[in-house]
Amino acid sequence: MTPTLWWLLGIAVAIAFSGAAMTLLNRQVFVRLAPQAGAPGSVDLYIAMRDEEKNARPCIESVLAQPELRRAIVVDDGSSDETRAILDRIAREDSRVRVYSVPADAPMQASPKARALAAAVAAAPIEAPFALFADADVRALPGALGATVNAGNVLGVAAVTGFPRVRVHDLAAAGCAPLARMLLLEAFPMRAARGTDPRFSAGNGQWFLVEREAYARSGGHAAIDALVEDIALARALKRSGARVACVDARDIAVVEGYAGLRASLDGLGRSLLGEVGILGSLLYALSSLAVALLPFAAIFMWVRVAADGTGVDRIGALLVTLGALAPRIAWSSAVAAVERPPGMPQPPASPFALALGLWALNLGLHGAIDWRGRRIGRANPRPL
Repeated sequence: MTPTLWWLLGIAVAIAFSGAAMTLLNRQVFVRLAPQAGAPGSVDLYIAMRDEEKNARPCIESVLAQPELRRAIVVDDGSSDETRAILDRIAREDSRVRVYSVPADAPMQASPKARALAAAVAAAPIEAPFALFADADVRALPGALGATVNAGNVLGVAAVTGFPRVRVHDLAAAGCAPLARMLLLEAFPMRAARGTDPRFSAGNGQWFLVEREAYARSGGHAAIDALVEDIALARALKRSGARVACVDARDIAVVEGYAGLRASLDGLGRSLLGEVGILGSLLYALSSLAVALLPFAAIFMWVRVAADGTGVDRIGALLVTLGALAPRIAWSSAVAAVERPPGMPQPPASPFALALGLWALNLGLHGAIDWRGRRIGRANPRPL
């Protein structure tokens, strides 16, 4: 092979090895929560909904069943379906539920979700010791709130952001579902994130518990002017001196995954583009392509070794083979948190990761993102 090909293979192997090493380190601090009981009435729920008629009742009722819940503050963000009517019925059935709308004169923000949650907190300020920010497609399992509150106390942090199990119903969604968790495991130093350096910030708006005082010091959602509001909140908390821990919430919460390839790429691509920008999306696609080609390169090199390979060829073939296998460490961890219908196989991640990077790049080159029928913001101009 030419020196250029050797260099490209070396870069691909280095990417694979570094991702595997980061995953092994992260698995030591990525605490897997188990259901627990907590102090009754210690959590206020804040959730924004837009066109969520299928999710509104199962989501809210799953949290109402938690004894730790004090109130559920729900803001309807201009739904065009039956979401508001469903929420009003739930509020009549349970006095802990309060429903609001986003005021027309609410300050504009890059993230509509941040704007809606800021309006909810303004309308009903946090009264419980903790606030949980969640998404409408999340279902809290028994012991979820207690486990999350207790995790914050044990870890000594002001905020806990959890990554629930993802429930999918089609093959394309199954292929995309592990990608966010894989990126977290392979590229984010979770141990460093336990500190207060805002450069190491991660957050998941599906399940984000924050101490009331820490949220107030950070400025909350009202101070966020970024497209990816959950990571922006984690960053704001760190700037104010709070610490944030990422936890594995697969046993305490489940989120309904996207339906189909297009919806998956739109949802995940929005987050990827909003956080790393156009160049970062391109680099993600290129690194995914490089890793995806390693198994083919390994086969080619072993064929060459079998023909008339030298000792150097054998070493190279072995390294490339190990590089091809290395991403399975993060993949197996991420796939364990994907709930598929019985008999549905789990597709490999690389083709979907490549598609995600290219789709996020496409969104960025078009200059803006459409989400739920409206334009929600421009691509992050930062290169990384």
